[in-house]
Amino acid sequence: MSKMGENILKVGVICMVLLSLFLSWKIWTKPANRSFQDRTAKVKAVVQKKDMTEVYMPTKLFYHHGNGDHFLYSNKESTMTSLHEKIVSLEFGTTRTMTTGQVESLTMQRDLFNLVYPSAIPASLFINMNNLSITLPRDSKNLMFNWLIMSLDDGKLYFVNYKNKLGVEVEVKGNISSITSILDAENNNYVNALLPTDNVAGIYYLADSAKLKTYSYIIATQSFTTFSRGFFNQPNDLFSNEGENLSLSNSEGESLTIDSQTGEVNYFGKLKQSHSGNENSLYYDTFQYVEDMGTSLGNLRYFSDTSNEVVYRNYVEGFPVFGDNMKGCLATTVQNKNVFIKANQDTLQIPLPSDDSVTLVPTQELVDHLKDQGADMSKIIDIQIGYKWEQNKETQQAIDLVPSWYIKYDNNWMTQEELEKTLAKGGQT
Repeated sequence: MSKMGENILKVGVICMVLLSLFLSWKIWTKPANRSFQDRTAKVKAVVQKKDMTEVYMPTKLFYHHGNGDHFLYSNKESTMTSLHEKIVSLEFGTTRTMTTGQVESLTMQRDLFNLVYPSAIPASLFINMNNLSITLPRDSKNLMFNWLIMSLDDGKLYFVNYKNKLGVEVEVKGNISSITSILDAENNNYVNALLPTDNVAGIYYLADSAKLKTYSYIIATQSFTTFSRGFFNQPNDLFSNEGENLSLSNSEGESLTIDSQTGEVNYFGKLKQSHSGNENSLYYDTFQYVEDMGTSLGNLRYFSDTSNEVVYRNYVEGFPVFGDNMKGCLATTVQNKNVFIKANQDTLQIPLPSDDSVTLVPTQELVDHLKDQGADMSKIIDIQIGYKWEQNKETQQAIDLVPSWYIKYDNNWMTQEELEKTLAKGGQT
Protein backbone atom coordinates (compact mmCIF):
# COMPACT_ATOMS: atom_id res chain seq x y z
CA MET A 1 0.00 0.00 0.00
CA SER A 2 1.31 3.44 -0.93
CA LYS A 3 2.16 6.10 1.64
CA MET A 4 -0.76 8.21 0.45
CA GLY A 5 -3.18 5.25 0.82
CA GLU A 6 -1.98 4.61 4.38
CA ASN A 7 -2.54 8.27 5.27
CA ILE A 8 -6.05 8.21 3.82
CA LEU A 9 -6.81 5.05 5.81
CA LYS A 10 -5.49 6.61 9.03
CA VAL A 11 -7.53 9.76 8.49
CA GLY A 12 -10.60 7.62 7.82
CA VAL A 13 -10.07 5.60 11.01
CA ILE A 14 -9.54 8.78 13.05
CA CYS A 15 -12.72 10.26 11.61
CA MET A 16 -14.63 7.08 12.45
CA VAL A 17 -13.31 7.16 16.03
CA LEU A 18 -14.14 10.84 16.43
CA LEU A 19 -17.64 10.25 15.02
CA SER A 20 -18.11 7.33 17.41
CA LEU A 21 -16.98 9.46 20.37
CA PHE A 22 -19.26 12.29 19.27
CA LEU A 23 -22.29 9.99 18.99
CA SER A 24 -21.49 8.41 22.35
CA TRP A 25 -21.28 11.85 23.90
CA LYS A 26 -24.65 12.78 22.41
CA ILE A 27 -26.24 9.59 23.75
CA TRP A 28 -24.83 10.00 27.25
CA THR A 29 -25.53 13.72 27.57
CA LYS A 30 -28.97 13.59 25.98
CA PRO A 31 -31.59 13.29 28.73
CA ALA A 32 -33.06 9.85 29.14
CA ASN A 33 -36.46 11.47 28.99
CA ARG A 34 -36.04 12.16 25.26
CA SER A 35 -37.37 8.68 24.59
CA PHE A 36 -40.47 9.72 26.57
CA GLN A 37 -40.94 12.60 24.16
CA ASP A 38 -40.61 10.44 21.04
CA ARG A 39 -43.00 7.76 22.22
CA THR A 40 -45.44 10.37 23.48
CA ALA A 41 -45.57 11.96 20.04
CA LYS A 42 -46.31 8.61 18.41
CA VAL A 43 -49.11 7.83 20.86
CA LYS A 44 -50.64 11.28 20.47
CA ALA A 45 -51.13 10.79 16.77
CA VAL A 46 -53.60 7.91 17.22
CA VAL A 47 -55.71 9.27 20.09
CA GLN A 48 -59.39 9.78 19.27
CA LYS A 49 -60.76 12.49 21.52
CA LYS A 50 -64.15 12.13 23.19
CA ASP A 51 -66.98 14.61 22.96
CA MET A 52 -68.50 15.93 26.18
CA THR A 53 -71.98 14.74 25.22
CA GLU A 54 -70.62 11.17 24.95
CA VAL A 55 -69.43 11.26 28.56
CA TYR A 56 -72.22 13.23 30.26
CA MET A 57 -75.02 10.86 29.27
CA PRO A 58 -77.97 9.23 31.05
CA THR A 59 -77.45 5.62 32.11
CA LYS A 60 -81.03 4.50 32.87
CA LEU A 61 -84.35 4.73 31.04
CA PHE A 62 -87.76 4.47 32.75
CA TYR A 63 -90.87 4.44 30.57
CA HIS A 64 -94.35 4.88 32.12
CA HIS A 65 -96.67 3.59 29.45
CA GLY A 66 -100.34 2.73 29.84
CA ASN A 67 -102.07 1.81 33.08
CA GLY A 68 -100.70 0.56 36.40
CA ASP A 69 -97.90 1.61 38.72
CA HIS A 70 -95.12 -0.24 36.90
CA PHE A 71 -92.48 1.47 34.83
CA LEU A 72 -90.49 -0.22 32.10
CA TYR A 73 -86.75 -0.02 32.77
CA SER A 74 -83.84 -0.40 30.36
CA ASN A 75 -80.17 0.55 30.41
CA LYS A 76 -79.64 -0.06 26.71
CA GLU A 77 -77.14 2.55 25.59
CA SER A 78 -78.23 2.78 21.95
CA THR A 79 -81.86 3.42 22.95
CA MET A 80 -80.90 6.22 25.34
CA THR A 81 -78.56 7.75 22.76
CA SER A 82 -81.34 7.78 20.17
CA LEU A 83 -83.77 9.40 22.62
CA HIS A 84 -81.17 11.99 23.60
CA GLU A 85 -80.55 12.86 19.95
CA LYS A 86 -84.29 13.30 19.38
CA ILE A 87 -84.66 15.55 22.41
CA VAL A 88 -81.83 17.93 21.49
CA SER A 89 -83.23 18.25 17.95
CA LEU A 90 -86.59 19.59 19.21
CA GLU A 91 -87.71 23.21 19.16
CA PHE A 92 -87.89 24.72 22.65
CA GLY A 93 -90.26 27.36 23.98
CA THR A 94 -91.04 29.05 27.29
CA THR A 95 -89.80 27.72 30.62
CA ARG A 96 -91.12 27.92 34.17
CA THR A 97 -90.09 26.76 37.63
CA MET A 98 -92.06 23.83 39.06
CA THR A 99 -93.52 23.58 42.55
CA THR A 100 -92.85 20.65 44.87
CA GLY A 101 -96.36 19.33 44.24
CA GLN A 102 -95.90 19.49 40.47
CA VAL A 103 -92.64 17.51 40.71
CA GLU A 104 -94.30 14.82 42.82
CA SER A 105 -97.38 14.49 40.60
CA LEU A 106 -95.32 14.47 37.40
CA THR A 107 -93.68 11.14 38.21
CA MET A 108 -97.07 9.40 38.39
CA GLN A 109 -98.29 10.61 35.00
CA ARG A 110 -98.76 8.17 32.13
CA ASP A 111 -97.07 8.33 28.74
CA LEU A 112 -93.76 9.78 29.83
CA PHE A 113 -90.18 8.60 29.89
CA ASN A 114 -87.33 9.50 32.18
CA LEU A 115 -83.63 9.52 31.29
CA VAL A 116 -81.72 9.22 34.57
CA TYR A 117 -78.16 10.44 35.09
CA PRO A 118 -75.89 8.73 37.65
CA SER A 119 -75.63 11.99 39.63
CA ALA A 120 -77.07 15.47 39.35
CA ILE A 121 -75.50 17.90 36.88
CA PRO A 122 -76.31 21.58 36.20
CA ALA A 123 -79.20 22.10 33.78
CA SER A 124 -77.14 24.93 32.31
CA LEU A 125 -74.33 22.45 31.52
CA PHE A 126 -76.75 20.23 29.59
CA ILE A 127 -78.04 23.24 27.67
CA ASN A 128 -74.58 24.59 26.85
CA MET A 129 -72.89 21.38 25.77
CA ASN A 130 -75.83 20.51 23.51
CA ASN A 131 -76.06 24.08 22.13
CA LEU A 132 -79.75 24.42 22.98
CA SER A 133 -81.81 27.62 22.88
CA ILE A 134 -83.33 27.20 26.35
CA THR A 135 -83.40 30.07 28.83
CA LEU A 136 -83.80 28.90 32.42
CA PRO A 137 -86.07 30.90 34.77
CA ARG A 138 -84.15 33.36 36.92
CA ASP A 139 -84.89 31.45 40.13
CA SER A 140 -83.74 28.13 38.59
CA LYS A 141 -80.54 29.15 36.83
CA ASN A 142 -78.50 27.00 39.25
CA LEU A 143 -80.77 23.94 39.08
CA MET A 144 -78.96 20.62 39.47
CA PHE A 145 -80.96 17.84 37.80
CA ASN A 146 -80.53 14.10 37.32
CA TRP A 147 -83.90 13.23 35.74
CA LEU A 148 -84.67 14.39 32.20
CA ILE A 149 -88.38 13.66 31.79
CA MET A 150 -90.43 14.06 28.65
CA SER A 151 -94.22 13.88 28.54
CA LEU A 152 -95.49 12.35 25.31
CA ASP A 153 -98.99 13.50 26.19
CA ASP A 154 -98.56 17.26 26.57
CA GLY A 155 -95.25 17.68 24.69
CA LYS A 156 -93.16 19.08 27.52
CA LEU A 157 -89.62 18.49 28.75
CA TYR A 158 -88.72 18.57 32.45
CA PHE A 159 -85.39 18.98 34.24
CA VAL A 160 -86.02 17.39 37.64
CA ASN A 161 -84.11 16.91 40.87
CA TYR A 162 -86.38 14.36 42.52
CA LYS A 163 -84.55 14.20 45.84
CA ASN A 164 -84.94 17.95 46.38
CA LYS A 165 -88.34 18.11 44.61
CA LEU A 166 -87.12 20.84 42.24
CA GLY A 167 -87.71 21.17 38.53
CA VAL A 168 -88.07 23.27 35.39
CA GLU A 169 -90.74 22.75 32.73
CA VAL A 170 -89.88 23.48 29.07
CA GLU A 171 -92.39 23.64 26.21
CA VAL A 172 -91.26 21.72 23.12
CA LYS A 173 -92.36 21.24 19.52
CA GLY A 174 -91.27 18.51 17.14
CA ASN A 175 -91.83 15.00 15.88
CA ILE A 176 -93.07 13.27 19.04
CA SER A 177 -94.24 10.17 17.16
CA SER A 178 -90.66 9.33 16.16
CA ILE A 179 -89.72 9.33 19.85
CA THR A 180 -92.57 6.94 20.65
CA SER A 181 -91.34 4.48 18.02
CA ILE A 182 -87.93 4.34 19.74
CA LEU A 183 -89.53 3.69 23.12
CA ASP A 184 -91.81 0.97 21.78
CA ALA A 185 -89.08 -0.97 19.95
CA GLU A 186 -89.16 -4.68 20.78
CA ASN A 187 -85.41 -4.96 21.44
CA ASN A 188 -85.26 -2.50 24.37
CA ASN A 189 -85.10 -5.41 26.84
CA TYR A 190 -87.37 -3.75 29.39
CA VAL A 191 -87.86 -5.07 32.93
CA ASN A 192 -90.44 -3.90 35.47
CA ALA A 193 -89.64 -1.11 37.94
CA LEU A 194 -91.50 0.85 40.63
CA LEU A 195 -91.25 4.27 42.24
CA PRO A 196 -92.59 3.78 45.79
CA THR A 197 -93.73 6.87 47.68
CA ASP A 198 -91.54 5.82 50.62
CA ASN A 199 -88.53 4.89 48.50
CA VAL A 200 -84.97 5.15 49.79
CA ALA A 201 -82.59 7.72 48.26
CA GLY A 202 -85.14 8.86 45.66
CA ILE A 203 -84.54 5.93 43.30
CA TYR A 204 -86.65 3.61 41.19
CA TYR A 205 -86.89 0.04 42.50
CA LEU A 206 -86.49 -3.08 40.38
CA ALA A 207 -89.73 -4.99 40.83
CA ASP A 208 -88.28 -8.44 40.16
CA SER A 209 -85.02 -10.35 40.56
CA ALA A 210 -82.39 -9.58 37.93
CA LYS A 211 -80.22 -12.29 36.37
CA LEU A 212 -77.05 -10.68 35.01
CA LYS A 213 -74.08 -12.18 33.23
CA THR A 214 -70.57 -12.17 34.68
CA TYR A 215 -68.08 -10.80 32.16
CA SER A 216 -64.41 -11.64 31.81
CA TYR A 217 -61.88 -9.38 30.10
CA ILE A 218 -58.25 -9.59 29.10
CA ILE A 219 -56.67 -6.46 30.54
CA ALA A 220 -54.15 -4.14 28.93
CA THR A 221 -51.54 -2.22 30.89
CA GLN A 222 -51.27 1.28 29.50
CA SER A 223 -47.78 2.72 28.99
CA PHE A 224 -46.69 5.67 31.11
CA THR A 225 -46.60 7.67 27.87
CA THR A 226 -50.38 7.36 27.65
CA PHE A 227 -50.66 9.28 30.91
CA SER A 228 -47.81 11.72 30.31
CA ARG A 229 -49.36 12.65 26.97
CA GLY A 230 -52.88 12.90 28.42
CA PHE A 231 -52.08 14.77 31.64
CA PHE A 232 -48.88 16.84 31.31
CA ASN A 233 -48.91 20.42 30.06
CA GLN A 234 -45.28 19.86 29.01
CA PRO A 235 -44.96 16.15 28.08
CA ASN A 236 -41.49 16.68 26.63
CA ASP A 237 -38.18 16.69 28.49
CA LEU A 238 -39.41 14.62 31.40
CA PHE A 239 -37.09 13.39 34.11
CA SER A 240 -37.41 10.01 35.76
CA ASN A 241 -36.34 9.13 39.29
CA GLU A 242 -34.95 5.70 39.97
CA GLY A 243 -36.88 3.58 42.43
CA GLU A 244 -39.37 0.76 42.75
CA ASN A 245 -42.19 2.93 41.38
CA LEU A 246 -42.03 4.96 38.18
CA SER A 247 -41.81 8.68 38.87
CA LEU A 248 -41.78 11.38 36.18
CA SER A 249 -41.47 15.14 36.56
CA ASN A 250 -40.50 18.25 34.65
CA SER A 251 -39.18 21.71 35.38
CA GLU A 252 -42.73 23.10 35.40
CA GLY A 253 -43.52 21.29 38.66
CA GLU A 254 -45.65 18.57 37.11
CA SER A 255 -45.25 15.05 38.46
CA LEU A 256 -46.62 11.60 37.82
CA THR A 257 -46.11 8.36 39.75
CA ILE A 258 -47.20 4.82 38.94
CA ASP A 259 -47.29 2.20 41.70
CA SER A 260 -45.47 -0.90 40.46
CA GLN A 261 -47.63 -3.21 42.59
CA THR A 262 -51.13 -1.84 42.07
CA GLY A 263 -50.81 0.11 38.83
CA GLU A 264 -52.38 3.18 40.46
CA VAL A 265 -51.50 6.43 38.69
CA ASN A 266 -51.22 9.78 40.48
CA TYR A 267 -50.64 13.07 38.68
CA PHE A 268 -50.22 16.62 39.97
CA GLY A 269 -49.83 19.79 37.94
CA LYS A 270 -51.35 23.05 36.78
CA LEU A 271 -54.65 22.97 34.89
CA LYS A 272 -54.06 22.71 31.15
CA GLN A 273 -56.83 25.19 30.52
CA SER A 274 -58.79 26.99 33.21
CA HIS A 275 -62.48 27.70 32.67
CA SER A 276 -62.74 29.82 35.81
CA GLY A 277 -65.00 32.35 34.08
CA ASN A 278 -67.51 29.63 33.18
CA GLU A 279 -70.39 28.85 35.54
CA ASN A 280 -69.70 25.12 35.05
CA SER A 281 -65.92 25.37 35.22
CA LEU A 282 -65.43 22.21 37.33
CA TYR A 283 -66.98 20.01 34.64
CA TYR A 284 -65.05 21.59 31.77
CA ASP A 285 -61.79 21.67 33.74
CA THR A 286 -61.97 17.95 34.56
CA PHE A 287 -63.43 16.78 31.26
CA GLN A 288 -60.45 18.05 29.26
CA TYR A 289 -58.36 15.20 30.73
CA VAL A 290 -60.98 12.60 29.82
CA GLU A 291 -61.08 14.12 26.35
CA ASP A 292 -57.31 13.94 25.93
CA MET A 293 -57.19 10.31 27.11
CA GLY A 294 -59.63 9.36 24.36
CA THR A 295 -60.53 5.67 24.52
CA SER A 296 -57.30 4.70 26.31
CA LEU A 297 -59.14 4.12 29.59
CA GLY A 298 -62.21 2.51 28.04
CA ASN A 299 -65.81 3.72 28.02
CA LEU A 300 -65.54 6.45 30.66
CA ARG A 301 -68.76 8.17 31.71
CA TYR A 302 -69.53 10.90 34.21
CA PHE A 303 -70.42 9.22 37.52
CA SER A 304 -70.44 11.74 40.39
CA ASP A 305 -68.99 14.99 41.70
CA THR A 306 -68.32 16.97 44.84
CA SER A 307 -67.46 20.65 45.28
CA ASN A 308 -64.05 20.25 43.59
CA GLU A 309 -63.86 16.68 42.25
CA VAL A 310 -65.47 14.82 39.35
CA VAL A 311 -65.38 11.02 39.13
CA TYR A 312 -65.61 9.21 35.78
CA ARG A 313 -66.12 5.43 35.59
CA ASN A 314 -66.02 2.69 32.99
CA TYR A 315 -69.45 1.45 32.00
CA VAL A 316 -70.01 -2.11 30.76
CA GLU A 317 -73.43 -3.19 29.48
CA GLY A 318 -74.91 -0.06 31.01
CA PHE A 319 -73.52 -0.57 34.53
CA PRO A 320 -70.61 1.21 36.29
CA VAL A 321 -67.40 -0.65 37.15
CA PHE A 322 -65.95 -0.53 40.67
CA GLY A 323 -62.39 -1.69 41.39
CA ASP A 324 -59.65 -1.31 43.97
CA ASN A 325 -56.78 1.15 43.39
CA MET A 326 -58.78 3.24 40.90
CA LYS A 327 -59.31 0.37 38.43
CA GLY A 328 -61.97 1.33 35.92
CA CYS A 329 -62.05 4.88 37.23
CA LEU A 330 -60.59 8.35 36.73
CA ALA A 331 -60.99 10.96 39.48
CA THR A 332 -59.98 14.57 38.91
CA THR A 333 -59.73 17.18 41.68
CA VAL A 334 -59.29 20.89 40.96
CA GLN A 335 -57.96 23.26 43.59
CA ASN A 336 -56.52 26.77 43.09
CA LYS A 337 -55.89 26.07 39.38
CA ASN A 338 -53.97 22.93 40.32
CA VAL A 339 -55.20 19.50 39.31
CA PHE A 340 -54.84 16.12 41.00
CA ILE A 341 -55.69 13.03 38.94
CA LYS A 342 -56.01 9.41 40.01
CA ALA A 343 -56.38 6.49 37.58
CA ASN A 344 -54.93 3.03 36.91
CA GLN A 345 -52.74 1.51 34.22
CA ASP A 346 -54.93 -1.58 33.85
CA THR A 347 -57.80 -1.18 31.38
CA LEU A 348 -60.42 -3.51 29.94
CA GLN A 349 -59.31 -4.78 26.56
CA ILE A 350 -60.83 -7.95 25.07
CA PRO A 351 -64.03 -9.62 26.38
CA LEU A 352 -63.85 -13.39 26.94
CA PRO A 353 -66.74 -15.88 26.66
CA SER A 354 -68.43 -16.58 29.99
CA ASP A 355 -71.52 -18.58 30.91
CA ASP A 356 -71.59 -17.50 34.55
CA SER A 357 -74.36 -15.30 35.89
CA VAL A 358 -75.52 -13.75 39.17
CA THR A 359 -79.11 -13.23 40.31
CA LEU A 360 -79.73 -10.03 42.28
CA VAL A 361 -82.76 -9.69 44.53
CA PRO A 362 -85.44 -7.02 43.89
CA THR A 363 -84.62 -3.60 45.33
CA GLN A 364 -87.34 -3.72 48.00
CA GLU A 365 -86.01 -7.06 49.27
CA LEU A 366 -82.49 -5.59 49.40
CA VAL A 367 -83.70 -2.53 51.34
CA ASP A 368 -85.69 -4.65 53.80
CA HIS A 369 -82.68 -6.91 54.36
CA LEU A 370 -80.34 -3.99 55.03
CA LYS A 371 -82.89 -2.53 57.45
CA ASP A 372 -82.98 -5.86 59.29
CA GLN A 373 -79.18 -5.79 59.45
CA GLY A 374 -79.31 -2.46 61.26
CA ALA A 375 -78.60 -0.06 58.41
CA ASP A 376 -79.51 3.58 59.00
CA MET A 377 -81.80 4.36 56.05
CA SER A 378 -80.93 8.07 56.28
CA LYS A 379 -77.29 7.21 55.47
CA ILE A 380 -78.19 5.46 52.19
CA ILE A 381 -77.50 8.08 49.51
CA ASP A 382 -77.87 5.87 46.44
CA ILE A 383 -78.37 2.25 45.36
CA GLN A 384 -77.51 0.83 41.96
CA ILE A 385 -76.23 -2.24 40.19
CA GLY A 386 -72.52 -2.23 39.38
CA TYR A 387 -69.77 -4.57 38.24
CA LYS A 388 -67.08 -5.50 40.74
CA TRP A 389 -63.58 -5.78 39.24
CA GLU A 390 -62.06 -9.07 40.49
CA GLN A 391 -58.91 -10.94 39.55
CA ASN A 392 -59.61 -13.99 37.38
CA LYS A 393 -58.70 -17.19 39.25
CA GLU A 394 -57.22 -18.92 36.21
CA THR A 395 -54.93 -16.27 34.74
CA GLN A 396 -53.29 -13.01 35.80
CA GLN A 397 -53.94 -11.55 32.36
CA ALA A 398 -57.72 -11.52 32.83
CA ILE A 399 -60.25 -10.10 35.28
CA ASP A 400 -63.89 -10.85 36.03
CA LEU A 401 -66.68 -8.30 36.26
CA VAL A 402 -69.18 -9.63 38.78
CA PRO A 403 -72.65 -8.01 39.08
CA SER A 404 -73.53 -6.79 42.56
CA TRP A 405 -75.82 -4.39 44.34
CA TYR A 406 -73.81 -1.28 45.27
CA ILE A 407 -74.93 0.99 48.07
CA LYS A 408 -73.59 4.47 48.76
CA TYR A 409 -73.72 4.38 52.54
CA ASP A 410 -72.42 7.21 54.71
CA ASN A 411 -70.82 8.63 51.52
CA ASN A 412 -68.90 5.42 50.65
CA TRP A 413 -69.70 3.02 47.81
CA MET A 414 -69.84 -0.62 48.97
CA THR A 415 -71.21 -3.90 47.69
CA GLN A 416 -74.09 -5.42 49.59
CA GLU A 417 -71.68 -7.94 51.16
CA GLU A 418 -69.21 -5.23 52.19
CA LEU A 419 -71.95 -3.15 53.78
CA GLU A 420 -73.28 -6.15 55.68
CA LYS A 421 -69.80 -6.80 57.11
CA THR A 422 -69.54 -3.13 58.06
CA LEU A 423 -72.91 -3.24 59.82
CA ALA A 424 -71.86 -6.41 61.68
CA LYS A 425 -68.85 -4.48 63.04
CA GLY A 426 -71.04 -1.68 64.34
CA GLY A 427 -71.55 0.37 61.19
CA GLN A 428 -68.13 2.06 61.06
CA THR A 429 -67.04 2.56 57.43
